[in-house]
Amino acid sequence: MLMFFSCFLVFVYFVQLFITVVPTEYWCKLPHVEEISSDRLKKLLIPSSKVVPYEGHQLPYSRCWIYDVPVDKIILADQPGEDWPMRKCDEWEFKFSRTDVPYASIATEQGWVCDAAYKTTLAVSIFFIGSICGGFIFGWLSDKHGRIPVLIGTNMIGFIGGVSTIYASSFWQFCLCRFIVGIAYDNVFVVAYILVLEYVGPKWRTFAANMSYGIFYSLAAMCLPWIAHSISDWRTFALVTSVPLASVIVTPFIIPESVRWLISKGKIEKAVRIMMKIEKINRTNIPRDIYENFLDDCVETAETLAVEDYSIAALFRTKRLRRMTLLLMISWSVISMAYDGHIRCLDSLGMDVFTTFTIASSTEFPAELLIIFFLDVCGRRWSLFVAVTLSGVFSFVTASVPLGVAYASLAMVSRFFINVASNIGLQFAAELLPTVVRCEGVAFIHIMGHVAAIVSPFVAFSSKIQYNLPMIILGIACVFAGFLCLFLPETLKEELPQNLLDGELFGIDQTFWEIPFMRKRRPSEPKGHYLHAKRPVSRPALLRSSMLSGHLGNLRRHQAVRARAEQIRRSALSTVTSPIEYVDLLRRRYEEMRNRVAAAKEKKRSKLESEVKSATSQREVENKDTTDSEKEETSKSTEDGR
Repeated sequence: MLMFFSCFLVFVYFVQLFITVVPTEYWCKLPHVEEISSDRLKKLLIPSSKVVPYEGHQLPYSRCWIYDVPVDKIILADQPGEDWPMRKCDEWEFKFSRTDVPYASIATEQGWVCDAAYKTTLAVSIFFIGSICGGFIFGWLSDKHGRIPVLIGTNMIGFIGGVSTIYASSFWQFCLCRFIVGIAYDNVFVVAYILVLEYVGPKWRTFAANMSYGIFYSLAAMCLPWIAHSISDWRTFALVTSVPLASVIVTPFIIPESVRWLISKGKIEKAVRIMMKIEKINRTNIPRDIYENFLDDCVETAETLAVEDYSIAALFRTKRLRRMTLLLMISWSVISMAYDGHIRCLDSLGMDVFTTFTIASSTEFPAELLIIFFLDVCGRRWSLFVAVTLSGVFSFVTASVPLGVAYASLAMVSRFFINVASNIGLQFAAELLPTVVRCEGVAFIHIMGHVAAIVSPFVAFSSKIQYNLPMIILGIACVFAGFLCLFLPETLKEELPQNLLDGELFGIDQTFWEIPFMRKRRPSEPKGHYLHAKRPVSRPALLRSSMLSGHLGNLRRHQAVRARAEQIRRSALSTVTSPIEYVDLLRRRYEEMRNRVAAAKEKKRSKLESEVKSATSQREVENKDTTDSEKEETSKSTEDGR
C-alpha cells in the first residue's frame, strides 16, 4: 500500500523543483547586429562577473547586467570600454543542453531570474503555507471522520492542483496552484503511513513502515528527474505526475479503515467485521476467546474514551504530553527545514540538478536500511539524536571546504543523515501520540515542520551572499535539535498509547541515560505496554509525590473500568452464542453508557445554569437594595440641607 503513496508524495513534493529549474548559463538578451557574430557580440556587451556585484555563481560573465551603448560604438570596439554604462537586463537568453537543463520551465518563460529570482523561492514558501492549512484541516478530519476519506480527499486535491498548474500564465496563478497542491502535501502519504502503523504490531512496525517507504520513495525520487529530462516539457511533466493521484478513488475497495480508529470512536461492530475479513483473507482461524478478549478491551477503551476530550488542545493540558509535543514540534521543524534546505541547495553544489538530485535521492534507501537494522536495537531516541547531530556536524565540515567535488560529497553525507533523521522522526511522532489524537497530532507537528520549511528556500538563497552560509545555518540548527531529542521517551517494543492517559504516563519509568540494548528487563515488568497505569514502577524515586498520587489514582480508575468490563463480558456470555451477537450487545451497552454520560453532563450544565441564575438574581437584589439605600441617604441629606 505504501508503495503507491510513497510515489504520490514524491510527485507532490519534488515536481516544483523541475518545473521551475533554470539553466546554469544565461545572459541578457543581445540585440541583432549583422556585422558582428553572436559570440563576439556577447563578449562585447556582457560584462565580466568581476565588475558587477556578486551574483552567487562562478561564471566568468554577468547574468544580470549588459552594457548600454549604441550599436555603432559596438561595431568599432575591440573590447568593452571601462567607461561604458551598464544597465540591468529585462530579457534573457538561456543555454539549454542535454548535460544541464534541456527544456524551458515556467521560470525561464516568465523571467524569474536575477532580481526576480525570489519568485521561485516565494512560490515554494506559498506551497508550504498551503501544507500548513491542509495539515490543520485534514489532521482534524482524519481523527473525526476516519483515515480513508481523508486519504482520498488529499490525493484528489493534489491531482486538481497539479493539473491546474499547467494552465498558469502568471506568477500569482502559479502560486495559487502550488498552494492547492501544498494543501495535499504530506497528507497524501502520512495518513496512509499512520494507517499501516495502527495495523502492525511492535515487532514488525519498523520494518513495515520503513522498508516499503525506503524502497519506493527512493526509487521514485531517483527516477523523477530523468522523467522530466526525457519529457523535456514542463507542462507535460506536470500532467504526467498529477494524473496517478486520481487512482486513489479505488482505495475504499482495497484498504480497510483503521480498526484502532473505529474502536476509539465506539464503532466496535465494524471493527470486528474488518478483523473477520482480514482473518478470512489471511486464511487463519482465530479462537473465540481471542475475540472475547479483544471485545473486552474494546468496551474498556470505549468507556474510558467516552468522557475524554480528543482535540489537539488535549496534548497541551498535561505536563508530560505537553513537553513531548513541544519537543516533537521543535525537532521535526529543524529536520524539515534541513531536509528541504539540502534539496534547495542542490543547484549550488557545482553539478547539474538532475545528477545531484539523483545522487541525493539514492541516499534514501541506505538510510532506510540503516534504520531497519539499528532502530530496533538502539531505539528511536538515541538513533534520532545521533542522526540529527551528525547531519549538523557534516554541515559544518562541508562549509569549511571550497566548492567542488569535496563540497558536494560532504553535503551528500549530511543529506544522508538528515534522511535517516526524517524517517525516524516520522515514525517516532506517530508512536508517541495517543490513537485518539494521533492523526491530528502528527498533522499539527508536521504543520510546524512546514512553517520551518517556509524558511528553507531563503536559507538556500543565502548562498548568493556567501556560498557556504546555508550549510552553517543548517549545522547550527541540527546540533541544537539533536540535543533536544534526548528528552523524549523511548518507544521501542512498546504498544502504541491508545488514550490520553496512556500518552501522559508513557515512559514515566525511563531514565535519561537508558539505552534499550543495554537495559535489563525487570522480572515484574511486562515486555510491552498496554496501559502504563498498570505498568509496575520499580523506581518511585523518579516520581514526585503529586505525580505518584495522580499515577495511583489513574491506576484505581483503570482497575474500576476493567472490573466493569469484566461484568459486562460475563453478562454477555450468558445470553449470546456468536461474536456478532456479542458485538450487538456491547454496542447497545456502549450506547446506554454514552447516554448516561450525556445525561450527567446535561444535569451538570443545568445545575451550573441554575447556580448562575441564582447568583445573578441575588446580585440584582443586592444592587437594588444598594440603590434604594443611596436614594434614602440622598433624600435625607437634601432635607437636612433645607
